[in-house]
Amino acid sequence: MKISGIICEYNPLHNGHLYHLEQVRQAGTEGIVAVMSGNFVQRGDAAILDKFTRAKLAIQGGVDLVLELPVPYALAPAENFAMGGVALLTALGNVQEISFGSECGSIRLLSQAAQACRVCKTEYADVMDDFLRSGYSYPEVLSQMVTQLYGKDTADVLRQPNNTLAIAYLNAIEEMHSPLRPVTIQRKGAGHNSAQPAQDGTASATYIRQFFSEGGDCRRMMPSYAWHALRDASLAGHTGSMQNLERLILYKLRTTDPDELRSIAEVGQGLEHRLYKAKRASSLEELLQSIQTKRYPMARLRRILLHILLDIRTADMQQYPPYGRILAFNDKGREILRDSKQKRLLPFSHSLAELAHTSREAGRCAALESQSTDIYQLSRRVIGKGESDFRRHITMSRKDETEN
Repeated sequence: MKISGIICEYNPLHNGHLYHLEQVRQAGTEGIVAVMSGNFVQRGDAAILDKFTRAKLAIQGGVDLVLELPVPYALAPAENFAMGGVALLTALGNVQEISFGSECGSIRLLSQAAQACRVCKTEYADVMDDFLRSGYSYPEVLSQMVTQLYGKDTADVLRQPNNTLAIAYLNAIEEMHSPLRPVTIQRKGAGHNSAQPAQDGTASATYIRQFFSEGGDCRRMMPSYAWHALRDASLAGHTGSMQNLERLILYKLRTTDPDELRSIAEVGQGLEHRLYKAKRASSLEELLQSIQTKRYPMARLRRILLHILLDIRTADMQQYPPYGRILAFNDKGREILRDSKQKRLLPFSHSLAELAHTSREAGRCAALESQSTDIYQLSRRVIGKGESDFRRHITMSRKDETEN
């Protein structure tokens, strides 16, 4: 059985995601495994819909098995995000390829850019460090170095967001010596952060979230079942937003000293002192504005604030995920799981409680996951119950049914 892997957020699931899944199927794939971010996402925000709802919609959209990308990797820079996803697809043992979107649509160009990045980070690491200490941002330094060493065409590949993530996947495959074969599908329609929908009915997840928050009708941009789920969740007060965590974030920052901040993930170059001074802020917006510099993109700062709130440390995202948690599956997904049993490199289960007891690292990761879900419940207008992650059970879905 040919099995393809996808690393995703589906925040929310939209027509562009369906196009990707259709292209993967048309290429002859018999089974699709998605590694999906949980309740918090890479841009530094609470997911608009909780992970179980999004996993359910992914199955309806054509995915066969959904695995959770643990929160330390979901809330991480591209390199760590990719590492977590590639590690889980590899560890399942029977996934042959990883499929991802890109602006350029060329594995050859992406591979050239990936190699250029590896060379800059290894052979020219000292030069990069000097520029970073001078106040330049990491993407800016990397782009300039690749331009000088490999030319403008290769550097241009780095300037598109989907290309950048694709390069991170390729580097993760290289670093892990993963047998996954990379396949890229050229992104069509609206761009990653496009401020307008395309004429073909596609729109970026960023646009959909913003448009929906302003009362817009997004049904043309999403499959009907995803639109109904989003609309119903909003009416019930069950959509997530980092803004609803404002008081918690301010409280956590005001009660954390610089030594503790220094060990928080993505905090570096003395940022802990800037964060400590910023605790005087009286709103999330004021806080972000007071710590923003050219060196730190806003998405990274938002992630850091969530790292502080969720207690995600640097060490938590420096190792591979200790387990694979199953969020949803259908009949084909059951076949994939059955076929993988003798090939797995990690424990896989739907039970977070069971996985937590498989190793010390798994216990730490599961504790972070459970805590992040409890905090996610506070990001909704109607607060959800605590201790829900350890109590959640799934059942296999058939046809259009999904996990509950």
